[in-house]
Amino acid sequence: MSELHASDMHRNCKMSLLFVIDTIGGSFMRLVCKTRNGLWKLRPRQIIKDILEVGFEYATLDIGSILEPREYELLHRNNYKRTSDKIYLTEHPEELRKEADRNITSIAKEEGLKLSIAVGPCAPADIKLGKEPEQAAAEINKIYRKLGIETALAAADAGCESVVVYPLFSGIESGHEWEINKPFYLEVAKAVKDTGSDIQILLINRIKNINGHFVRGICAEPEEACRWIDELNAELGQERFGFCFDVGTGTLCGQELFTAIEPLGSRLKAAIIRDCDGANDVSMLPYTACLKGQQTSWLGCIRGLRKTGFDGDLIMDFAETYDAFPITLKKTVLSQAFEIGKFFLWHINIENVIKKYDKRVLFGAGNMCRAYLKNYGEEYPPLFTCDNNSSRWGEDFFGITIENPEKLKELSPDTAIFICNMYYNEITEQLRKMNLPNPIEWFSDEYMPTFHMDRLEMAKDPNSGK
Repeated sequence: MSELHASDMHRNCKMSLLFVIDTIGGSFMRLVCKTRNGLWKLRPRQIIKDILEVGFEYATLDIGSILEPREYELLHRNNYKRTSDKIYLTEHPEELRKEADRNITSIAKEEGLKLSIAVGPCAPADIKLGKEPEQAAAEINKIYRKLGIETALAAADAGCESVVVYPLFSGIESGHEWEINKPFYLEVAKAVKDTGSDIQILLINRIKNINGHFVRGICAEPEEACRWIDELNAELGQERFGFCFDVGTGTLCGQELFTAIEPLGSRLKAAIIRDCDGANDVSMLPYTACLKGQQTSWLGCIRGLRKTGFDGDLIMDFAETYDAFPITLKKTVLSQAFEIGKFFLWHINIENVIKKYDKRVLFGAGNMCRAYLKNYGEEYPPLFTCDNNSSRWGEDFFGITIENPEKLKELSPDTAIFICNMYYNEITEQLRKMNLPNPIEWFSDEYMPTFHMDRLEMAKDPNSGK
């Protein structure tokens, strides 16, 4: 993402939130569209074009697009009516790489969509194992072991930088998960190493179903996740393994997202951003699960990702929301997902943007400015703040002076101006008309590390802060 400088004056002064988010720098995070949805098998090329047109550059190589999760339940149903021209990957796992290339990789390459990360197949936590559950569970794990390896190889073929490989779980007794999964993950690592690929293998937090209730499953506890990753990497003598945190899974498990994410630290390489209602394992657009009851803690999520210094793949997963809309509105859903994703990038990256500058000033002298000073003022002190309300010029505001905006013209060009006011577009336009050479950034206090609940009594002047 490039910085916004006054040299861009020729552009339209009407700036959207999206444009400015796109211009804040210092991050290596990638916004990734998860490709699983009900229409994928029918019109993958058109969906890829839509993904690109709304602004996404990256997408997942999602094996769930070509392998239905419920297909695992058909393994022992000999009377199930199968479509003659369909490849059932649970029955023919050796076909996965070819099917992935035919259905996703080759089309994405032709259209210019980058596949940065692959997501492997996974049987649902509430899978029905039939009348012979032990035999069915053993069969599922046998097939899934092959699918996991083939997924990693397909990801390497596609040039992905990482692949999410779900753990074996079906029929495994509690306490024996590690002894079963350790050789499985090492087998996956050997398979990709033999191809010469340096792709990173990501573990993921899981849920399990007990009598119709979702509870924390494999690697849902961050301490367990960290131990598994560290032991696998120690076994290999290299950092081949990392972690992908699924926000929806954390919500279903009733976890406080900050405490679930923060301990992962630098092991966290990807995050799946999806909303759910706290009861059903679904993928909804963030901020849309607005029913009463347990809600996704986006505050805890963003704080946790920021605390880890997250700079990996931010994966937007909204399959059920996408599928619910009429065909003529589905592109609108994609566009909304892109906007929300960039909003997340902005908030996760705010601290990185602040600290990349040696010198900074603020614009605005209200609650948002005070939030900056309370959270970052000591470590990243501003030279001053300014405000359009002339009655406040010269006032001491929590240790800094409120200045006339004209003083900004005296700044060296490398001093960043952080807008601390909700009128971002209007103030950005004002600054650009001043022909300032300085970088312009937007600050927000919506997801700060700490909140200060006592609010300032703002000036009566209706133009204050504008």
